[in-house]
Amino acid sequence: MKPSHLVMLPGWGMEQAAFQPLIDPLSKVFQLSFVEWRGVKSPNDFRERVEETIISIQEPVFLLGWSLGSLAALEFAITYPNSVKGLILIAGTSRFTSCEHYSFGWHPRIVERMKKKLQRNKEKTLADFYDSMFSESEKEAGFFSQFAEIVQRKFQGDDIFSLITGLDYLLQKDMRVRIGQIKTSCLLIHGKKDVICPIEASSFIGAKLGDKSTFYVLEDAGHVPFFTKLEKCVQLIINFVQKEVDT
Repeated sequence: MKPSHLVMLPGWGMEQAAFQPLIDPLSKVFQLSFVEWRGVKSPNDFRERVEETIISIQEPVFLLGWSLGSLAALEFAITYPNSVKGLILIAGTSRFTSCEHYSFGWHPRIVERMKKKLQRNKEKTLADFYDSMFSESEKEAGFFSQFAEIVQRKFQGDDIFSLITGLDYLLQKDMRVRIGQIKTSCLLIHGKKDVICPIEASSFIGAKLGDKSTFYVLEDAGHVPFFTKLEKCVQLIINFVQKEVDT
């Protein structure tokens, strides 16, 4: 049987290399493709890049979105339901910023402040963001140092305008009212100590999807559970896909 195709969408300021721990174990089971956000010119580019990648594959795919990538994954799955066989959201959110009646995100002012910080000192802004992706126990275990080494060695880097455009996407994109249009099953994986996308953001998605969703909370994990709880994440992803293929 031909292996299933898994398309992976990274988070803000991230690249394919951020998925490095997942790539080797998942490539033994799936055909993998990656969407990159480097050099985006407008918030619409996020949707268009996902569309171009998946439509070019010419067959239905499993779609994995992490953080910002979860917003893009939700949008694609709603717009092209017949192109998605299953949805996997890691540190997922349907709206990144908080607003009236929705408190599960950053205040927009924090994101606007981050845009200004990028213009003053891009490297420090990114380094601070990467640091915040890990819980204190994960940092003590050396995971942040390992991730920082991958960033230094493997990341190609992005320009300030593109990174700011990514923050604009996070300020603008709101998929909450459309979650109910998702037709496929969805696996939600979230670190309990995630301070980038609060765990309640995934709970919100799960509640809207009802029995179409399966929600796993990983204790002591921050925003990058596939980096710090690798074996569990790999097991969850493979089991989810195999169940959907067999259904």
